[in-house]
Amino acid sequence: MQKKLIALAVAGLVSVPAFAQSSVTIYGTLDYGYSVQNRNVAKGVSSRQGVDGNISKQSRLGFKVVEDIGNGLKVVGVLETGLVADNNTLLKNDARQSYAALAGNFGTVAFGRHYTPQHLFTGAVDPFENNGLGAAGNALVKDKRLSNLVAYISPSWGGFSFIAAYTNSYEGNESNENKDGTHGLQDTRVWALAPSYTNGGLFLGLNYHQAKFNESNAPFDIEHLRVYEAYAAYDFGPVKVGALYGQRNTAIGQSGIDDIKLSQWLIGATWKITANDSLLVSYTNRRVKVDDAVGDDTRLGQWALGYNHALSKRTALYARYAIQQQNRAQRDVIGEGHPVLGDLGGVAGYGPASVTADAGFGGTGYRQGFGIGVRHDF
Repeated sequence: MQKKLIALAVAGLVSVPAFAQSSVTIYGTLDYGYSVQNRNVAKGVSSRQGVDGNISKQSRLGFKVVEDIGNGLKVVGVLETGLVADNNTLLKNDARQSYAALAGNFGTVAFGRHYTPQHLFTGAVDPFENNGLGAAGNALVKDKRLSNLVAYISPSWGGFSFIAAYTNSYEGNESNENKDGTHGLQDTRVWALAPSYTNGGLFLGLNYHQAKFNESNAPFDIEHLRVYEAYAAYDFGPVKVGALYGQRNTAIGQSGIDDIKLSQWLIGATWKITANDSLLVSYTNRRVKVDDAVGDDTRLGQWALGYNHALSKRTALYARYAIQQQNRAQRDVIGEGHPVLGDLGGVAGYGPASVTADAGFGGTGYRQGFGIGVRHDF
């Protein structure tokens, strides 16, 4: 588990000195299956079904370079892209990860596009590990990756470690006129601090991150976003349980409108039935409290059930099922249009939800989904 949480510590991309020992690893995932999605929140939208990729895990292709330059130092790097392998498009047009780092006894300093600590910690407690149909990210609001990031990952001191990170450009490159109120997430500053503790089967984590918006974000004038979350998981052997609780507060500068407050939580478990068979179950809940003058509070709950059968160390058969309960205000975010959250979806993260919202396949607005397939990691 600790290796997953400090994955940034083994990443970087530099030229290869003639005297250095280096290695290049090609890795990835291919996921294919058949999925059915229905109960769309929008009137008149029928169910969809067909062969899809990414049902249990997002397909990807990556290259990792590790180079030992001596004196306990390593320079390492990752270039990774998503795959759209179920149609005639091979590569997604957005990078998953792309960063460089220097690692040593002092820890790791990394630069580029990374997973956020929030995303890494969520994957540590979510039975579906942040992937595919049933994953926590289809119901929770979270920031998955940040661009132009500088991050420090500490070494482990008796199981304790922390991640600190900062970017002045959330997504894309900072614009030349970054305070004129016309640009989006590219002109948003974010910093994060996330300590964690691992001891045997126990994992505990905290995450705090804040986004400061340089723009006016008309019509609601978002000033800043603050996120607080706590995570816990314990692996008993045959059963692993995990949970999280978090709050996400968005400060609104427009006169007469209160701040928007989100609270969300998850509880889940993985039962290892045999050495090759696992049963996954989770429940995720979120509520967004909105000023009564401009909209109603939104509520969402998601049940998810999964089954994995390992054919080998790298290949598995799987089945996934998820269903969401959304109140009218949440359905209106995508249906008839919520008066506040529809405008904030792309900035503060309070957009429409579906069982495939963060899964990388299928349509939007579906409240029920089922999928079976095969996955190979290489």
